[in-house]
Amino acid sequence: TRMRWTVFSSSSNHLDLDACVWLEEELKTFKRILVLISHSQDFLNGVCSNIIHLHNRKLKYYTGNYDQYVKTRVELEENQMKRFHWEQDQIAHMKNYIARFGHGSAKLARQAQSKEKTLQKMMASGLT
Repeated sequence: TRMRWTVFSSSSNHLDLDACVWLEEELKTFKRILVLISHSQDFLNGVCSNIIHLHNRKLKYYTGNYDQYVKTRVELEENQMKRFHWEQDQIAHMKNYIARFGHGSAKLARQAQSKEKTLQKMMASGLT
């Protein structure tokens, strides 16, 4: 039987430059699944076409080499932070509205109750 996947851990640590170049060229043409652990960004960039990031017991898949993975991950984290700040602003506005109009006229009180339900749904869904 043929191997379906191979694991390399710190595969380039103790190799000279020629051996690293040879290994990189060999792995570029590897047609099976390769799990590669390395501290060399250059080596990862030369070999990897997909990155799997393990965090909090969850796997996240990225296409591209290591540099593209880092760039994409930074962009995702920045977008997530922007979304978090936007949600916090929305929550603050809703709480303010509820506090101001929750006990006013029937129409405003209904609107405040609606905003309170929306706020509860946001909190329950874990967006913030």
